[in-house]
Amino acid sequence: MLNFIYRLIREFEREHGIHPNLLYLSPVHAQHLKDSVDESYTMQSIRNLLHMELIVNQDIVHPHVAWAQCAQRVAV
Repeated sequence: MLNFIYRLIREFEREHGIHPNLLYLSPVHAQHLKDSVDESYTMQSIRNLLHMELIVNQDIVHPHVAWAQCAQRVAV
């Protein structure tokens, strides 16, 4: 899953010339992403690794990336 996300990021950067700062995932995708890294990684550390905010929503069919001027997140 992590390789797939990196490909999405590279394609976005190539097309738009900027690193995306949002990653949209379903809860299942988010779990696959967490499973693809060392078990010591938290979702926060994955966010830091990717330099992106994670938006997890049940309605997301395919993972995708985007860029927003002002990313917001729900307080934990």
